[in-house]
Amino acid sequence: HLIFSCTAGKCVLTVQLCDEALGEGEQGEVQFFLLFTGSAQRHLTSTLKLNHATLQAVCPAHNCCESVLVTLCSAGPDGNIHTLATEHLHFVQDLAFDMAQFLVSVVGQTSLLEEALLLDEHQIPLQECEKLDQSLSLALKHITLPPGWSLLGNRTRLEPQETLLHFAARCGLLKVARFLLKQPGAREALSLCNKQGSTPVVIAQSRGHTALLELFSR
Repeated sequence: HLIFSCTAGKCVLTVQLCDEALGEGEQGEVQFFLLFTGSAQRHLTSTLKLNHATLQAVCPAHNCCESVLVTLCSAGPDGNIHTLATEHLHFVQDLAFDMAQFLVSVVGQTSLLEEALLLDEHQIPLQECEKLDQSLSLALKHITLPPGWSLLGNRTRLEPQETLLHFAARCGLLKVARFLLKQPGAREALSLCNKQGSTPVVIAQSRGHTALLELFSR
């Protein structure tokens, strides 16, 4: 069997190898991998060997809260893949995932979106914005966007409105902005003014987010 422990505050798994896996590793130059199998997504991660009985691996992000099957695999000098052990790991929902789902769901609902996106008027500290950028961008990449989803919602007329790009510009969320710019409606949203007459570019410039300005100008 596999025994997992999770490093506090980090998405890192420590794997204690079972006797069977230890015997496999003694046969030569062996590489160990972890295969995560969920209901809709699969992830394959490499591992770092800390000592003869301990591996470390970065835990992949997942698209939903569920129990996934984790399989320890090895690849030896002969090139063959061997399955050594299996265990279940439960992914739980966190604040960033909740926030990503909410923001995606309220796009196009003007009043709800404006209330959500103007929360940063309370001036979120820079360090917290950096953490938010990392966790929120990761969550956005792994949730399933609704069919036909766009940064502009289902609107056909480009009236002044807040968009997720305005939110990213206020908080300096560079990684989030990179993700959003690849989505439908991104170019239109980039040049769209909100009710205060500001585009995401103007907001990023006023907040001094130079990296975002460079990204928006590409």
